[in-house]
Amino acid sequence: MCGIAGVWRKRDPIGGGDLSDIARMMQALAHRGPDDHGNWNDARLALGHRRLTIIDPSPAAREPMLTASGDGVLCYNGEVYNFRALRKSLEAEGLSFRTVSDTEVVLQALHQWGPQKAVPLFDGMFSFAYFDARDDALWLARDRLGIKPMSIADTGERVLFASEDKAILACHDFARRIDTRELTLRLAWQSRDSSYSVFDGIERLPPAGLWRITGNGIEKHRFWHVLDALEPARIAGDKTSDAGHVATLRTLLEESVELHCIADTGLATACSGGVDSGLITALAKRFRPEMHGYVVDPKLGRSEAQDAERTGRHVGVSLRRVPLDQNRFFELWPRAVWHLETDGWHASHAALLALAEQCRADGVKVLLTGEGSDELFGGYKWQASTIRLWRHQSWLQRLFRSKARHDRKFAELRRAPFSNSTGRGSHSDRTVALRALSPKLNFLQTKLFDRLEGVAPLSDRAFLASCLYDLYSHLQDLLHRHDRLSMAASVELRVPFLENRLIDFAIHLPRRQKFRGGTGKWLLKKVAEGHLPRENIRAPKNGFDIAAAFSAGTQGLLRGGLLRHAMKWSSPELDDLIDMAGSHEASRLRLVGMEMLLRLYVEGDTASALTEALHAEAKSAR
Repeated sequence: MCGIAGVWRKRDPIGGGDLSDIARMMQALAHRGPDDHGNWNDARLALGHRRLTIIDPSPAAREPMLTASGDGVLCYNGEVYNFRALRKSLEAEGLSFRTVSDTEVVLQALHQWGPQKAVPLFDGMFSFAYFDARDDALWLARDRLGIKPMSIADTGERVLFASEDKAILACHDFARRIDTRELTLRLAWQSRDSSYSVFDGIERLPPAGLWRITGNGIEKHRFWHVLDALEPARIAGDKTSDAGHVATLRTLLEESVELHCIADTGLATACSGGVDSGLITALAKRFRPEMHGYVVDPKLGRSEAQDAERTGRHVGVSLRRVPLDQNRFFELWPRAVWHLETDGWHASHAALLALAEQCRADGVKVLLTGEGSDELFGGYKWQASTIRLWRHQSWLQRLFRSKARHDRKFAELRRAPFSNSTGRGSHSDRTVALRALSPKLNFLQTKLFDRLEGVAPLSDRAFLASCLYDLYSHLQDLLHRHDRLSMAASVELRVPFLENRLIDFAIHLPRRQKFRGGTGKWLLKKVAEGHLPRENIRAPKNGFDIAAAFSAGTQGLLRGGLLRHAMKWSSPELDDLIDMAGSHEASRLRLVGMEMLLRLYVEGDTASALTEALHAEAKSAR
């Protein structure tokens, strides 16, 4: 797990200014790789790398890494967990290796097979820059669901790329401007963080992006998308018994967790009281018997610590509580915003940063979590509510004798097939209609629904489409949060549910295996019955709940005026927004987080100064 940075010159050769920018970028990414660093350049390309040593800590695995011939070079962030199997295939073709790292396997695979063949074979989380001098082409790639990041800026003369926006912002000639459209979209609760930057001129490589850069420009491709991978006939024709699906899922999970436990360093799990992280903890114990777990223990509101410790006792894993009080929250919140490069829209951001920092203090470099399970196996309430929406449509079909009327109603529902689709808001969710501001996601809803034609009944079809849609909406924000906040503490966070074969298995499950009898994640919970306490399996899903009291009173920070100026709010409008933020936690976190983002990146304030400001506002509001 590392940080990467690069400069590609379109015409003039690499010069001293480019090399200075690489040094600045690497300094901005020091938290991603404090163990080692390296750089490389030729006439057109300069690369920098910050290393967090996880697999093969020897100097021989240092990056940027070159092939023996010198005409292939790799700058890589992440882990490809099936590297040992890929290595055997490459050795069968006559290649030899000088390290035991996954980095060298990735490099050799790219150089031997070519990126278009090799990248789809990689099972893991990654972003990388690979230069092939044989045809003077630079390849940039990101894993299929975007677990690892890549930011890019085309400045006219140069293409800059790095693991985080802040590295590009550190370049001497790059203007630091906020994209107010992106501010608007985030304030409208769009899922933007993983694939879009709030800084003007910076874009992010999309999930499964595979871009080829040459003297002729940039060719943008993707090597995987659920629309392409989906085979509806597998779902519609599924005849496998419940026992068969349970056995398959159990095997896939065990094999994925075993792969994710490969590390030449300390490893632990983030274990809440839920099914997902609890199951990962139980399975990881088999492969890393010395392992322990962590649970955040908030000192305000509800804590999951007792539920998590019940899981720990059941599976034989000791848990370490990470306390979080308001003082610690105010210390961490501005720092979380800095690392996220967006507003701290959820109080759990500070909690995750606290957990990661405790891991690092304990000498743990790798943390396993349960992210991705709800999207793949149907664990969210809004997915279940989509079933009820379409069952109502089936009742309407019987009611309407006119085929024309029925067809019109069907077309209306098809355009907004989920209960949380554009235009299907309620009085309690007034922002939902604004999702039309993100047409790429909005139209994906209908494309997924259409792609599942042949799956019946319609309620099943809409439910499954909703689960798939969440891979590109809700999950993207979670993955962005996890990467930025774990790497802020130089900790690698791994997500075993997002393994290639598990993804393929889950996206082809019928609805009855995901939601049955009012129970979400039905199949996964069947597997969990053999590993976790019954009370934890049957408990309702709570999410990562942090009490509203942590941020209470901080809305006064909005009077600082940076967000007001950017959004052109009048004084009465600002007063109304502050009043709303005082009573509505989600709005408070989003608005105050955005104000802090602007102060940090535009005004140049420090995180410690914002911590003091938060304390002052909370005190004055009491």
